[in-house]
Amino acid sequence: MRNAMIATGALAALAMPAIAQAPVRSERVQFSRGAASKVIKASLKGYDIVDYLVGARAGQTMNVTFRTSNASSYFNLMAPGAGETAMFVGSTAGNSFSGRLPANGDYRIRVYLMRNAARRNEVANYTLTVGIAAAAATAAQAMPPATGPALTPGNMPAYCRGEASSQYGTRPAYVKTGAIAKAPGGFFIDGTVDKGREGIKRFRCRFDAGRRFVDVMAMTPDGE
Repeated sequence: MRNAMIATGALAALAMPAIAQAPVRSERVQFSRGAASKVIKASLKGYDIVDYLVGARAGQTMNVTFRTSNASSYFNLMAPGAGETAMFVGSTAGNSFSGRLPANGDYRIRVYLMRNAARRNEVANYTLTVGIAAAAATAAQAMPPATGPALTPGNMPAYCRGEASSQYGTRPAYVKTGAIAKAPGGFFIDGTVDKGREGIKRFRCRFDAGRRFVDVMAMTPDGE
């Protein structure tokens, strides 16, 4: 029993972020004049941690998309005054966030490697896209920029399954998608992915008006 408990604790430690073991470097995100989004390309190694500070107001919509070369790197989102308590945890909810903001102030987008990867001094090259839409913005305005090619309606579900399987770290065979639906400013496809012991996760693939892929968005904070 004691050995089993030790083994369980060791596995849990491997899955923890590296946050507690390194100082956090902060960078202010500044949008260009007239722009509502910014694309950041950077890298981190080992126990490096970066907080991107984004000033925003209550009622605005924030969109964050994270693409990385390392499956053990993620981002968390912390609200103003929340300390280390995250309102979004990428390791359980996926690599995209879209939501209405609860308060005025600086939001922190924290990029990090999980502890197991940090210990191996691994590197993550990533692209972080951050957008802020006004409180009265429509769904079309709140949608981040497209990241994929223009697709035919017949190819959209398969493309969605491929992107979702990559984001959730599973095979396309475990991903199911529904019908293409129209949304203001584009299209979306809802689906589920079978994560085995972690359960069934619900997601949404978003496409712009030109049927270009935008992102895979978790439908609930925990992806379930």
